Amino acid sequence: MCRTLRLAAGLMLAALSPAGAAEHARLLSDYSHRAWTAAQGAPAQIQAITQTRDGWLWLSTPTGLYRFDGLNFERRDRVGGQALRSTIVLPLYTAPDGALWVGYRFGGASVFKDGQVRHYGAADGFPPGATYSFSRAPDGAMWVTTAGGLAWLNGGRWQRIGADSGFDPGAKSIWQVLFDRDGTQWVSSDRAVYYRRQGDSRYRIASPADIRLSSLAAAPDGTVWASNGSDANYRMSQQAPAAGRPARPALPGSGMWFDRAGTMWLLSENRVERMLPDVFPDPRQRITQEQGLSGMNPQTFFEDREGNVWIGTVSGLDLFRPNRVRPLPSHLEIATPALYPGRDGKVRLSNGSTGSWLMDAGGRRYDSSPHAFRSAATGRDGRPALGTAEGIWLPEAGGSGAMIPSPPAALKDQMAPRALAQDGGGDWWASYVNLGIYRHHDGGWSRVDYPGLPAARVLSMLADRRDRIWIGYPDNRIAVIERGAASMVGAAQGLRIGNVLTMVERNGHLWIAGELGAALYDGRRFIPLQLADGHELRGISGLVETAGGELWLHGHDGAFRIAAEQLGQFLRTGAAVGYELLDKDDGVSGGIQPTGPFPSMVEAGDGTLWLSGLGGAATIAPGPTARDTTPPLVEIRAVSSNGKAYPVAGPLALPPGANNLQIGFSALGLSMPDKLAFRYRLEGVDSEWQQAGGRREAFYTNLGPGSYRFQVIAANKDGVWNTGGATLAVTIAPTFTQSLWFKVICLLVLAALAVLAWRWRLAQMARLIEARHVERLSERERIARALHDTFLQEAQGTILMMQLAMEQVPATLPARAAMERGIGYIEQALVEGRDEVRGLRSPLRDDETLAQSLDRFGQRLAAGLSASFRLEQKGAPYALPVITGDEVFSIGREAICNAFRHARASEIVVELEYGAEQLTLLVRDNGQGIAADTLAQGGRSGHWGLVGMRERAARVGATVEVGNHGEGGAFVRLTLPAMYASA
Repeated sequence: MCRTLRLAAGLMLAALSPAGAAEHARLLSDYSHRAWTAAQGAPAQIQAITQTRDGWLWLSTPTGLYRFDGLNFERRDRVGGQALRSTIVLPLYTAPDGALWVGYRFGGASVFKDGQVRHYGAADGFPPGATYSFSRAPDGAMWVTTAGGLAWLNGGRWQRIGADSGFDPGAKSIWQVLFDRDGTQWVSSDRAVYYRRQGDSRYRIASPADIRLSSLAAAPDGTVWASNGSDANYRMSQQAPAAGRPARPALPGSGMWFDRAGTMWLLSENRVERMLPDVFPDPRQRITQEQGLSGMNPQTFFEDREGNVWIGTVSGLDLFRPNRVRPLPSHLEIATPALYPGRDGKVRLSNGSTGSWLMDAGGRRYDSSPHAFRSAATGRDGRPALGTAEGIWLPEAGGSGAMIPSPPAALKDQMAPRALAQDGGGDWWASYVNLGIYRHHDGGWSRVDYPGLPAARVLSMLADRRDRIWIGYPDNRIAVIERGAASMVGAAQGLRIGNVLTMVERNGHLWIAGELGAALYDGRRFIPLQLADGHELRGISGLVETAGGELWLHGHDGAFRIAAEQLGQFLRTGAAVGYELLDKDDGVSGGIQPTGPFPSMVEAGDGTLWLSGLGGAATIAPGPTARDTTPPLVEIRAVSSNGKAYPVAGPLALPPGANNLQIGFSALGLSMPDKLAFRYRLEGVDSEWQQAGGRREAFYTNLGPGSYRFQVIAANKDGVWNTGGATLAVTIAPTFTQSLWFKVICLLVLAALAVLAWRWRLAQMARLIEARHVERLSERERIARALHDTFLQEAQGTILMMQLAMEQVPATLPARAAMERGIGYIEQALVEGRDEVRGLRSPLRDDETLAQSLDRFGQRLAAGLSASFRLEQKGAPYALPVITGDEVFSIGREAICNAFRHARASEIVVELEYGAEQLTLLVRDNGQGIAADTLAQGGRSGHWGLVGMRERAARVGATVEVGNHGEGGAFVRLTLPAMYASA
């Protein structure tokens, strides 16, 4: 209570003090602030805020009920599919069972839960008039206040509180019910504030009375506060009001709330203030519209489950998210201060020009000194050494200390050293811009000029445990001074960090960090530190390995935390590490000055990490950040195709001709909506997840008809994925030309065209073959005529002449015998010539079919031999091309002749079948069969019958099969495909 009184008194004094008012005109530094106004889609005059179990933030306004996901405001006339009784809503409340309570400006209330709704009105005993608030008692009972009464829900009916219980505000409005930490019930009204102790049945009037008091708030110390809604907050008392004494407000403001940590928040007409009980006045803890507040008259307060504070104004909505990084008070006006850690949790800071001082994490100064420093190091005795324009200052408690003057060349220009180190012998090493490196030995300075040292600017120095001096240069170069000799390490040993900005030795590990990353030196080579997701480390000018095994790096993107287990894995295997990044959204403001001072991060004696940047100094409590383990709720919010919007509820059926799809989606991310990550895929199109990053739309073009399934998943700011996400089934109906029937018809048409083309090609080939056959036959007949008309006639005439001459030669003369032999030779040649002529002409008679010619030939042989002959014809005969007919007849004649000559059969049968697919000629007998070796060799040695048959068949596209029957006898089967059998 005393502390609250001191706070109130201080606040009143600060409010009356012009200087205090000026100091308060600053943004909050412990919170990141964001405001939404009409320009960002926010509704005006937000009157109540609540958060449902699924994470949505709900806002009541005079224009309706809104739902907010951290990025988009969505007006809702339904909750869970159930309609509101009215769009003009006032109070909101989320019950422990997840139910959402909504009160209406014109009376009544609704309760929405699990897709169901229960409406309450006069028939249920609900008090009349505008509904103002809902409250839950410690026993679980629900209370409501309205313009016409106070009631609690008993079963399914509301029980009104009347004058018989001591509660008699008359016709005045009842504003709010509050239960304090002792269970006492407080009720505010236009007439007075009433209270009823736990277990009592009657209400009493609290002090002060006869004042219009609306909102109530309970402080952690048990104090109950009431506000008049405009400019005053009163401390309530259970003592009877004193007669004749006007009430005096304890604090200004139009409203008061306490967050979960017990910190007071004050709302006034033009500002929001956060009142720290132990630090007053705190110039950081006020924000006005000039500093970014969304509007005037902040009128409602809500703290969500992540600790974010939401405040509604007449013009919009404000978010205050607690920062992990705490900037030091901005009135210190130090940009990029030099840092040196103390042992007791304090850190010495310097602006580099006017002085330095010790400071704690709360911003309080200690032990101020006129010596400003740009560089710092720890001596071998554990004492600090600070590089100033006068030299190396060795401070002591109480502001005293010793000064080692700089070299004359540096003192001339008042140049402070940019890097310091002390070797094992107690000598100090200092580097100066454009002057090089100096060493202080036996009271004097000498310039360090080892062979091989670069003539470049020194960026950092380190004295390690082995008494080596490490000197960092630009372009991956490090000089190592050991036992009076210098050697260079860097790119040849795997260093790839560019400018060497800082070097740290801790826990037996030597770390090197710089412009392009960080690396660990294992004594032989540099092992690069790489992040598991490929994020680049840029401008690392501060590096701390904590006693707890964490690794922190400060660079252009913010502060990287690598957990102890990740660091241990890197030390063992060199594997890439997972990390946590604290950036501008966590309070890391400003960039890194590339010219120093370095390092830009140090660890204080109590483990607190201090950062230095262009925005000043800030602190971080080490250890992991509390992670949000709740997967974000994902929703598909909009669907359109071919420029037309469609509802997103249920399966989506698109009309024929639709060929594109645009899908908008979102997820809940109240704290950091910009850090939500999305992945999506359209099954039927995407084989892998598409990485959307923070983009909240998906586009697909050139889609064909069919069934698809769209799925989107999201991760919150801490990388926790909702793997179920949201899905939408999409069906695109085909046009007639895309339908299955059309495809079948096209397939049938193509098949018909293919058949027609095939038949046309067959006919074309048949005509070509026939033309070639006719040409060959004509040529053969021409040759036959020429032989008959020339050679045979001449040979016959020659024989007649020789016979006449021979008759004139006596038979006793030897010449007659020679002439007889010559005439015999000529007659033999004549016979052979006639045979050749017969071979050139077709063996088929023009007046016979193929069957008739084969039958005539077989019957003629059977007439003089013992075997019988029979020909069987099947199918309707069709004409064969001339050459083809000749070859088929010749093959059949050869087969019949062989059967009569070699089979020793009693029966020879010829089967001629005219089929649709092929013509088959089969010659079989019941004789002795063909020897196996003959079949294997394709014929008997010196005999060409079987060979000739196969050659003839090949010329017309047919095949010949020769073999033996299982029951005895041989067969010859000729098969001629229909494509070659057509005339």
